[in-house]
Formats: sequence, C-alpha cells, structure tokens
Amino acid sequence: MTFWRGLLVPDWPKYIPGLLLCLLFAFVAMNLDHYLATYHRANLASKKIPLLEEKLATLREKGASPEELAALAAKLKKHRQALAKVGGTVGDRWEWATFLHQKAQIKYVAILLLGGILIRNTIGVHRVFLPGVGVARPIIKPGIIILGVHYVWSDVIKVGGVGLVLTAVFIFGTAIVVMYLCRRFGVPDGLGGIMGAGTGICGVSAIIATSPVVRAQPRDMAYAIGTILLFGTLMLFTMPYIGRALGLSEPQFGAWGAIAILNTAQLVAAAEWYGLEARDTAVLINVARIMFLPLIVLYALWFYILRGGAGHSEGEINKWRLIRDKFPIFILGFFLLVFLNSLHVDFLGGPKIPGTPFWAMNAVYKWFFAIGFAGIGLSISIEDMKKAGGTAFTIGFLAAAAKMILGLLAVYLIGTDLLRVTGGQ
Repeated sequence: MTFWRGLLVPDWPKYIPGLLLCLLFAFVAMNLDHYLATYHRANLASKKIPLLEEKLATLREKGASPEELAALAAKLKKHRQALAKVGGTVGDRWEWATFLHQKAQIKYVAILLLGGILIRNTIGVHRVFLPGVGVARPIIKPGIIILGVHYVWSDVIKVGGVGLVLTAVFIFGTAIVVMYLCRRFGVPDGLGGIMGAGTGICGVSAIIATSPVVRAQPRDMAYAIGTILLFGTLMLFTMPYIGRALGLSEPQFGAWGAIAILNTAQLVAAAEWYGLEARDTAVLINVARIMFLPLIVLYALWFYILRGGAGHSEGEINKWRLIRDKFPIFILGFFLLVFLNSLHVDFLGGPKIPGTPFWAMNAVYKWFFAIGFAGIGLSISIEDMKKAGGTAFTIGFLAAAAKMILGLLAVYLIGTDLLRVTGGQ
C-alpha cells in the first residue's frame, strides 16, 4: 500500500516515527550546512574586504562613475555583513570551513546521505522507523513541483527541448538494448522488462510502473531495484567529483546527471550537491525524462506481450488506460508553477522578491529535498547491495555505465549555453 493510500486507512500511524526521524535528521543537517556556509562566507569576507576597500579608494581618486562606486560599495557592505554574522574582524581566518564546505563539499546533501548510510550500516535503523523512512523518499517530488518557480517557458522550450531529444535517444536506446539482451541471454521476461525500463528511464518508478505489465515477480522487482539503487548510489558519490575533475559547468553536470543517474531522488541529490545551476538543469531535463514513462511501459507491453511470451492477450490490455494510470501527475504541478511564474502574476510575486508567496515556496523546497535525502541515506543497506549479481545485473549495469559515458560526450558537444536555465533573467 502506498503512503498516500495509507493515510486514508487505520495503518497511517506506522509512518509517523520514520518521518519524524527523517525530519529531525534533516533539521540537524540543514543547520550544520548553514553553520559551515556562514563561516566559509566570513572567511572569504575577511580576505576580500581589504582588497575592496583599497579598490574603492582608488576608484574615488580616479573619479569613477557613481554607479560603479555604488556597486562596489554594495559588495563591500555584503562582505562586512557576512563577517559581522560570526563576530569576526578583518584578518580572522576560518579556512577549515572553506575546506569542508567548498573543497570537501560537506553540505546538507552529503551529511544526510553519508550520515544516513553510516547510521543504517552501523547502529542500524529500528524496524519501527522503516515504514516512514521508506515513504520519506518520494517527499522530494513536492520539492520538484516547487522548483517550478525557478523556470519560465523560455527555459522549458530551450533546455527542455534539448532534454527531450537527449532523453528520447538515451531512454529508448537503453531500454531496447537491455530488453533485447536480457531475452537473448535467457533472462526471464518479467525481470528483463523491468530492468530495461529501470535502466532506460527513471529507476524505481519505471520498475514499479512496468512490473504489472510484464508480470514481474516480487523477487524480480527487489533484484532490479537493488541493481538500480546500487548503480545510482555509486554515481551519486562519484559523479560530482568526476565532474569537478573534468571541469564540467553546472548546467553540463545537471544534464549529464539527468542522463546517467537513473533514480530521481539520487539525481536531485547529486545535482544539488554540485550546485544550484546543476540542480535547475537536472530537474528540468528529469521532468522531460519522466514524461516518457508511459511510452516505455507501452514499449514493454509490445515487446513482451503483444509479440508473445508473457501469457497475455492483446484484448486484456487497455493501452489508453495504461497511459493514464502511469502518467506522473506531479509534473502537472511543476508546469503550473512555471506557467504562473512566466505570467509574472502580481499577487504571487516572483521567486526573487522576498516576502511573497513564491519566495516562501522557493525557500521551503530544500526541506522537502532534505527529508527525502534523509530517507535515501537511511534506506541504503550495504548488505542488500551485495545480493545483486548475475546476468541481468551485468547487462543492466553495463548499459547504465555506457549511458553515463555517452551522456558525458553528449553534454561536452552541446556545451553550457543551451543547458543553462535563466529563470527569465
């Protein structure tokens, strides 16, 4: 039973302990992130204030324009405020904060993911928390809806258009190859179908959506989900560092992640870890990717059922109902906010205007993400990952790895400009 259905029946209290645990964990991680970021900014301010003061004095002597002087004075004021927040003075240093927050990338995402894995695999998570931890992961989706305030239709057309082409090529290419190879090497149709869908499009969601169509067994679903999450976990913790080493811009990394990282929650985590521009691009292309979910389900239906081999007859399947049932509804909320933001509706304000409803929504998305990331970290069991193996695992893993490498080449060729989200600015 899903979380939302569970809220309507008497078993909903079982989710509360785990959700509260994730909320507490998110609160701690967000505050640690804020603490490190505050001291990192103070460290930079301590270094830059003397340079800016000297530059401002020089410009005044040279008779610079009032606009230029005002811009520099505003920047100087911002740095002084950053230094004042920690009660510091010019000359003080907090290099440890800069190292942890910027070089080691110890931000709330890393704290929740790495900390969650550490907790799960050392002291463990009591079974009373597991139901709530499991349903915390989809809480990322309301955060994705809220991110609609970051976009206007020009972004959707430009970046989303590029994303549609990229995702169409990689989704169908991967799904077709994996399903063909699984059947060629004797993998059961149920497992091959969900493995192809999972590696092709959006991981766990695709597996769950496709499993009834190909009549996958519960053990097949557990196996495929384990494979997807194992690959996604490896990519989550390695791709940000690979991206930095290769000099990928944030928009390029966001697009690369949207191609290579199969699970939406893990994709958002990796992109948020890399930077805000990476997150914006990744989310928009991910929305384009998810829109193909009903088509992948239909392809699995054709490949495994209408061509024979899964025990169905064509008359048992209502294809239009299948598309309707598998359509990811949360995408509509995302596009609604994009639409309102594009209209610049006065009573809603805009994402850059403090004090408006959109600004509040823009600020709260991180809490949805943080709770979801806590659920991811606390759900990753190293013991479960060891169970993955065999032919289907090898095919799926190699296909996902090939998609990652080819995706990297694609974003290099496309460049940064076509992948950058402007938010209408």
